[in-house]
Amino acid sequence: MKALLIASVLALAVGSTCVQAETMSSMTMPSMGGPTPQALAKAAKVPSTAAFINTAAAANQFEIASSRLALLKSFNPKIRAFASKMVEDHTAIGNEFVAALGKANTGIVPPPGLGADLDAEMARLRGLYGPAFEAEYVAAQTKGHQAAVGLFAGYAKGGANPVMKSFAKATLPTIEMHLGMCYELAAALKK
Repeated sequence: MKALLIASVLALAVGSTCVQAETMSSMTMPSMGGPTPQALAKAAKVPSTAAFINTAAAANQFEIASSRLALLKSFNPKIRAFASKMVEDHTAIGNEFVAALGKANTGIVPPPGLGADLDAEMARLRGLYGPAFEAEYVAAQTKGHQAAVGLFAGYAKGGANPVMKSFAKATLPTIEMHLGMCYELAAALKK
């Protein structure tokens, strides 16, 4: 149930934020390789409570599942260290999400699984090996964290449910840190 809730919420975040990130190419920091967390947060739209919960749940499950896959498929120490950090942090985020959702009294239960888009992404990652897997894993993590920054920033600035809004505010710095780590990892793979 916890994993389901987390995956659903993060899936929505990934989808809506990716569109926003693509439109902000002028807000890209060359040294970072993508839009800054501040630019993503500034452009973020406030999602409905249901959209926030469902997207955050799915996206969080994806972060954990894809990172566990990276731990199985990659021998690159930088990829493995990043993947371990993602499993650890997103497991904690998932636990905090479930606790917040229990207190929020929204009546919203995220659908099970990752959703069609993230299931397809997982299937694609499973079919890749070596450097191709590593590059696509980092790209998926970057895209997902860009979307999550937008989702969490949007809900943190105007979400309707105070408990979930507090959760979004408390979690946003960790997701922003992860996005910076994604940019650094992508740059390291290009060297």
